[in-house]
Amino acid sequence: MKIQFLPLCAGLLAMSAMPAALAQSYTKQAELDLAATGETFSIGQTQYRIAPAAEVKRADAATDPRRDVIVGEYVVEPKAAAANARSKRAVDAVAGNGLGAAVSANGRAVVVAPELNVYFSNASVVDALVRETGGTLLYSSAAGGKATIGYASLAEAMKARQRILGKAGVKEVSPRLVQQRRVAW
Repeated sequence: MKIQFLPLCAGLLAMSAMPAALAQSYTKQAELDLAATGETFSIGQTQYRIAPAAEVKRADAATDPRRDVIVGEYVVEPKAAAANARSKRAVDAVAGNGLGAAVSANGRAVVVAPELNVYFSNASVVDALVRETGGTLLYSSAAGGKATIGYASLAEAMKARQRILGKAGVKEVSPRLVQQRRVAW
């Protein structure tokens, strides 16, 4: 049996390139899942983890629904895994517009505002919480038992959340989700 040199070289070349083809880069959603290394929070029965260095921008004509992570009118751009180490610097690196991103336990991306929804049983605690945490009262309803407190960044809101949790008169506190459904293009 005679071995053909050219087909043999082509076969060896194809086999050597196969690991590179199998090692393709992650999809943007998978990158976002890996980037979600920040603090966790729950809303109802759903648990979320913040992606500290993810950038949230308004979707535009260049947004590709097959490639990008689209949440409502926003596109979430995950950053390199090295930039997402659990550190103060990474948490403070949240996008300049104040918006951040989080991923639910089932992999659904959400856009998170630098605001906290505070549910309370005693309305008198709201003003004290705003003063203690350095926030700005955006909304309050004694009848509804809910207040929304704004902060300069998502990192500040998450720090304030830790201070508010367990305070007397507070039932629940969670970041406000801006968008949580994907746009069908």
